[in-house]
Amino acid sequence: MHLGSSSTSPTPPVPPGARATRKTPFWLSRALHWRALWSALVERGDSHGTVSRAGFSANAEIVLWQNELRVVISAAVALVATGLRVFGEVSGSPVPIAVVVPAYVALVGLTTLLVRQTRRAGLPLVAGLVTLDLGAIYVTVGLVTAPQYYPRALFLSLVALQFTHFVLGVLPSVIAVLGSAIGYVILLAVAVHHGEAIAWGEQLWMLALYLVVGLTAIILLAGTNRRLTTLVDLFAQAERGDFTREYDDRADRRPDGITVLGRAFNHFRAELASLVLRDPLTGCLNRRGFEQELERTIARASRYGGEVSLLAIDVDHFKRVNDTYGHLAGDAVLRDLAHVIGGSARAGDLVARVGGEEFVMLLPHTDCESAGVVAERLLEKVRAHRCDVLRDEQRLTVSIGIASEQVVDDAVASALRARADEALYVAKRLGRNRVVMWASGIRSNTTPAWVPSVELALPSPRTSRG
Repeated sequence: MHLGSSSTSPTPPVPPGARATRKTPFWLSRALHWRALWSALVERGDSHGTVSRAGFSANAEIVLWQNELRVVISAAVALVATGLRVFGEVSGSPVPIAVVVPAYVALVGLTTLLVRQTRRAGLPLVAGLVTLDLGAIYVTVGLVTAPQYYPRALFLSLVALQFTHFVLGVLPSVIAVLGSAIGYVILLAVAVHHGEAIAWGEQLWMLALYLVVGLTAIILLAGTNRRLTTLVDLFAQAERGDFTREYDDRADRRPDGITVLGRAFNHFRAELASLVLRDPLTGCLNRRGFEQELERTIARASRYGGEVSLLAIDVDHFKRVNDTYGHLAGDAVLRDLAHVIGGSARAGDLVARVGGEEFVMLLPHTDCESAGVVAERLLEKVRAHRCDVLRDEQRLTVSIGIASEQVVDDAVASALRARADEALYVAKRLGRNRVVMWASGIRSNTTPAWVPSVELALPSPRTSRG
């Protein structure tokens, strides 16, 4: 029995003769579609398409607060370095700092204005900021610092690395680390060219330590960013009303705050899915839940060329029940009917309440003949069912319209629903308490009614719609 489910139904077996497609590995897919990926990053600046408050993309918001931090850090470093030189604690002229830092702040300010205007931060802009960070660091250190203190550049490069990884991810961060190492070697080579004595052993040792620390940070942050990205995707799906996926906390070998957040999402998902996708009165899927399941069913059927049927079910003279017994009794009747419909459904069938007294039953992988058998069984069960709130002599009946389609594409869903509604309308016109199967011409022509079997509405020159 199925009153409808918000979870994804099992994937149907591949029909004989159909070729199963091999799923392309994720890394290969990304490599093969690098042009599309680059275009998406340049145009949107945000691979998730997430738009946050005030219409800013997620990357844009990150760049804005990072730029504020860039200005604060550069100003603090400039003030400390200049003060030490002014008071004679450190030798050297403060002029290079007075030139490089304002130029750096000005360029950062320009990128801030650009991001605020476009509300996007694409890959070229972010990569340019990272290059600007590293250039400012190595130029400043090279101009104002003695060679024995060049490791300060590596220390500041770790700050730039955090900015890079926060927005761009693993590969650009690795490139930033390697770029910093190359910049450091160039800095040492320039010092040697100007006649400075370099302790190569110590400098290379510091460079090796930097590479170890930088790459280790990337590895640790990669898992964090991956799990955060997963959570962002899950919340985005939930926002669209799709609760099919949950956070897999079993993959977190070292549970942390993100794991706790993922578990909280799973609890939130289970509670909210019931509120959003189910009818609180009957426990069936509501209209939104049904539309999601219909879309998934059609998509699966179109993949394998299957057939799908839909029953549109309406309670006969339900207004009389409300007028005679009251709306509370009407609610009880709907709950009873939902139970009967669920008892008539097969495993894999989906039942939803899509209107006041209107239900639908979705029958995947079902042709018109099998759908007719299900509809007739349901009709008989409803006739035989006794509702406690109704008088003994009063029985509940329903009218059922059937539509079946061979699915060839995703556009079948709207036609399936329209045709089931048309067949239901004809069943009402023919006197209710019956099953009518849709056929071409059903909107304007009907056939004589008979109750014991499924009626097939076909064009007839003798009758016409009045």
